[in-house]
Amino acid sequence: MKKRLRMDKYNQRVIDIKKSSFNPLVFTTSVGMAPECNRVNKRLVEKIAEKCREPYASVMTQIMTKLRLAFLRNTLAKIRGFRGKQSDVHLQDLTDIDFSLILRPTTI
Repeated sequence: MKKRLRMDKYNQRVIDIKKSSFNPLVFTTSVGMAPECNRVNKRLVEKIAEKCREPYASVMTQIMTKLRLAFLRNTLAKIRGFRGKQSDVHLQDLTDIDFSLILRPTTI
């Protein structure tokens, strides 16, 4: 109860000052999610699926796969140490990503 009150107080302060909200994204090492993180993730997937006109399940699978691979890569780097040149992360436009795993018929 005390934690909930503290989070509500902080969230209200963020809403008043920055006109936004704060949701901590807390993951376990096996990509388990805290309840707040799970809600944010579901809403994000919902928005992406709607924007790209893709099935919700395909988008969720794609994002969770990317998260798992990122966590695995990070865990391995921490275990063995990073041995290589760091590259800049280039984010793709969401319209360029095909989340669907279903092959669509093409016209020639």
